[in-house]
Amino acid sequence: MRNTINAYLEKNIPFALFRAPNEAVRFVAQLSPLTLDHKVEETGFHFAPFSKREKVPHLVIQNEVDVFLKNGNSIPDPTISKLTPSPFFQKKGRTTIVDFPTYKNHIQAYLDFFKSQKTQKTIYSRIKKAELSEDFDLVAFFEKIEKAYPRAMVYVANLPGFGLWIGASPEKLVRYKNGAAKTVALAGTQRIVDERDIDKLTWGEKEIEEHGMVADYIFKEIKNHDLQIIDRSETYTSQAGVMAHLKQRFEFKITKAQLPQFIQDLHPTPAVCGLPKEKALDLIYKTEPYDRQYYAGYLGMVEEDTIDFYVNLRCMKIEKNTASLFVGGGITANSDAKKEWEETELKAKTLLNILDLIEV
Repeated sequence: MRNTINAYLEKNIPFALFRAPNEAVRFVAQLSPLTLDHKVEETGFHFAPFSKREKVPHLVIQNEVDVFLKNGNSIPDPTISKLTPSPFFQKKGRTTIVDFPTYKNHIQAYLDFFKSQKTQKTIYSRIKKAELSEDFDLVAFFEKIEKAYPRAMVYVANLPGFGLWIGASPEKLVRYKNGAAKTVALAGTQRIVDERDIDKLTWGEKEIEEHGMVADYIFKEIKNHDLQIIDRSETYTSQAGVMAHLKQRFEFKITKAQLPQFIQDLHPTPAVCGLPKEKALDLIYKTEPYDRQYYAGYLGMVEEDTIDFYVNLRCMKIEKNTASLFVGGGITANSDAKKEWEETELKAKTLLNILDLIEV
């Protein structure tokens, strides 16, 4: 598989190698350059930006090649000539790295904004850069994250002209099948010291408040669309690698025709944006010194009767021999800059711990 994947990369063929939780590894590829103007219900592997304010498009990799890698199945060798990406995809985003003093100033700007604008919560994110070794093995890296994070959506997405993206996301945006959909409220983070004691973890006021905002937001969106809730779980602790999160599941009735508008209204949720949404977006775009692009957007497969989207968290973008890792956290009036910084450092380890990366 390694040589075949490298051939797809060398020929600029759009593809996604991924594994959703409890499913087989899958490979889909499009044998032509990526195009614009895609709809949520369109069949294929979707890669959508954080918000409409990002200067990147919602992409869909058509599954002209579609292989489940089980029972000895293999990816076919690409027989087409090298593709030329559309000039649109050559745009570069800002990639400024912040140190802790700058980060602390930005968090204080958030806290000041909360007082003047009555904002409840906003996400602040940043990037960390790392150099890849000369013998970096993409397939081996995917196999490692696939094994390390069985509860996450793990993926490699090749978007020719716009970087190679890799991630391991613990957060489902929405899964639709047979007239019903599921989503989750996921927020609040702490390190797991001993996996045997995960059910005994205690949560602070800040994390409980942060999760409650996300859960209430999702509940209101479901009700705003007049959808019937089938099930709403209790809040529980969920594991994602060395981290624990507060989580709550929602299941509700919805038609496939209703999904596009629901997803448009739901995303981005307070877990990756904040509340109220537009004020939170204003603050993010005013303060964060880089472009999120597809970080905190969503990704996943759409098929005739199924839609399965995940929020693009714990991810990195590779350009040449450099990886940009995206990490963020929820900021509320109770936030402490040092603790928030440490949380983002912990989240970065989701990918950094898988292989030896040299930070720059």
